[in-house]
Parts: sequence; structure tokens; C-alpha cells
Amino acid sequence: MKDNAMFAPLTPDEQAAANATPKPDDKKPIVPVPSDAPRMTFRHPKFGEPSNVWPYHYAAGELVGYVARFDYRDQEGAACKDYLPITYCALTGGKAGWRAKGIPDPRPLYNLPRIAASPDASIIVAEGEKAAEAAAILFPDLVATTPPHGAKSPHKANWSALAGRNVIIATDNDVAGQDFGDSVFALAREAGAATVMHLRPDRLGSWIWKAGVKARREGEIPKGWDIADAIEDGWTPETVASAISDPAFFCPYLDQEARETQRRRDTGEPEELARWPFRLVKAGVEKRIERTDKETGTVTAEWKWFCSPLDIAAETRSATGEDWGRLLRVTDRDGRDKEWAMPMMMMAGDGTGYRERLLSLGLIMAPSRFAREALHEYISTARPGVKARCVNRIGWGGSTFALPNTSIGDDGNA
Repeated sequence: MKDNAMFAPLTPDEQAAANATPKPDDKKPIVPVPSDAPRMTFRHPKFGEPSNVWPYHYAAGELVGYVARFDYRDQEGAACKDYLPITYCALTGGKAGWRAKGIPDPRPLYNLPRIAASPDASIIVAEGEKAAEAAAILFPDLVATTPPHGAKSPHKANWSALAGRNVIIATDNDVAGQDFGDSVFALAREAGAATVMHLRPDRLGSWIWKAGVKARREGEIPKGWDIADAIEDGWTPETVASAISDPAFFCPYLDQEARETQRRRDTGEPEELARWPFRLVKAGVEKRIERTDKETGTVTAEWKWFCSPLDIAAETRSATGEDWGRLLRVTDRDGRDKEWAMPMMMMAGDGTGYRERLLSLGLIMAPSRFAREALHEYISTARPGVKARCVNRIGWGGSTFALPNTSIGDDGNA
């Protein structure tokens, strides 16, 4: 839309009619792509020709569509990128052509024909096509793949090709990469993968090769580092093959629940608190519910949602080690984060007081006794890795000056 464009706002009746009237879909993907379809020549109206394209096929080799990457500069001149799915679509008027339209669900995995043709090969899953191509170079004995659109929607891909396979997940060095790994781990297990291992970012990212010499990276691994960056850091198939000789190079994948359990055991928590049955997901907080079949003894587990996003960011206490509490972070329906230092003494009653406060901050709870009890257990048994000091007034506390929403200075006990 041009900056100087002027439009009259819709009346309430016009807006309601527009919302109620479905818009016709003038682009319907044709899959697989017909053999007589023209070569894909999609050009972005703003960014021009794609800088790279990756084809997606069904297992037998039929072309389904492409994922295209577009590189461009923003208004400040900074390098940017964007990805679009490109499919051959039926258009209005009986025409057809290549358009920016998603591959229909369930979407095939990248490199699916090679996965099908290599039944004994292990599979390495990377985040995005560029990373998958790098994984194929560095790990030639493995089959590299990724779901379309990387971390955005792995649940929309068909993972059945991983049944009975040994799977290795290569995660990026950021929170989104860890979330992607957790999603793929769950999907691979659901598909029947034999084993799911982890190629952690530090296995390659902690080292850089210069003139044939391996040197430890100075400083931390860059945020967002992925397996494609390993090639830029000088890793080759030969040096990777040497590193794989270390039995710890690949480790069993630990999802969010398992990582928290391991952290608690490492800090000496009693076993009844170590296996924490909660996880924080995009939709909020869930609790693991296990059920045992009385006839077969089979134990099944499911995750049950009970509230919207609620992060227990830190344990709080006063300068004298009293007035313990939890620093709770609520994400409301507008996407705003709000923090509240909740005194643990509020857990002594039936919980009405602290639930009222959380609800006023924008927390959403399931209307059930299960939700109330799960929330109480979640807060009371949380063991965040961060501790914070709470004060009851503005001013100095040790070497730190406390303000309402921040602090100045550095106190080793904060």
C-alpha cells in the first residue's frame, strides 16, 4: 500500500459482510506436478529472481513443488532473506502456472526419494534446506533432510519415512533451534524411529579450522549458528569423520522434560522432584498424565494443557534469606510479558489469592479442578536456575540500587 493512499473505512455492516463471505481460492496446487508443466520460472514481484530453490518430491520421485529463497536489502541496507513455497497451481479461467502457494499437507520431507532408496541409512534432520545441504556434504554416509519451512511447521510434514530409522537431529544454536529439535524429536518418535540422537551445536561450533589446524573458538558460539556455518568455519567431511570417532559426538536427544530432569538431578534434587511432569510450550503449560492399562500393564502418557504461557523466571528472597517467592512471567493475549514477584506464603491457602492476581495479569486457565491443582503443583515444585533478591523499597541493597523495574550496580547475591 502506498503511503499517500486514502481509503474510506468500512462500516460495521460492511466489515461483518466481508468477514462472513469466504474469498475464492484462485490458486490451487496441482500435485504431483504434471510432466508437461513448464519449467519453474517464478519471479518475486518485489525481490526478483530467487537466489536458491530446493525441489520437493514424493518418495517415487514425482515433483511436488519448491521452496525458494530470496535475498534482498532492507531500507537501511541490511541483508535480509525470505522464503516462499512455490507450487504449480490451477488458476481461474482454466489456466495454470507457478505461484507462491504452500505445498498441501501432509508435506513430503526434503530428499524423500533418497530416504526411500536408502533403507539402511541413518537420517540427519537439519533446520532448513541450506543446513540440510551442508549436512549432506559433511556427513556423506547419512541422508540429510528437513521439513518444508524449517522450524515454522514441522508438524505439517509426513514423517512416516523415519519409521525404524536411526535419526540424528542437528539443532541451531538458539532457542528456536532447540524448540525445532524438540518438535522433530516428538514427531520422529511418533513415526516409529528406532533411535533419536542429537548433534548439538557445540560439537562442531566450538571449533574453527584455519590452514588445516583445529583451534577452539574464541568466545561463545554465535547465536543462530547452524551446520551450514560449520563449513564456513573450515569443517570438511574428513575432519568431521575424525570427530565422529569420539563416542560422545552424537548423544541421545533430550527433550525439554528430559533436560529439566537431568538439570534437577545434577543439582541434587530428590528423585520425586527430579522427574518434573511439566513443560512450557507455545500454547502454555502442560502436565504429563500417565495411565496404566489394567489388563496389559502398558503405560501411556499424554500432555494435558492447563494454562496459558506462565514462565517461572526465578526464585526470589530478601537480603536476609527470608520471604521466599517466585518471579512469575505471564504472557497475555496481546503478547505482552508481565512479571510478578509472588510470595510463597500465598501457596499456604487454597490458592484463590494468587490465582486472582495471575488472572488479572492476563493468565488463561482451564476451568477445572485439574487446572487449579496442576498450577499449584507447577509453581510450588518449580526449581528455576536463577535467583533474585526482592526489596520492599527503592534504595540501596548491598552494592545494588533498586528501582521499581530495574537495578543499578552488581551484587553477587542478586
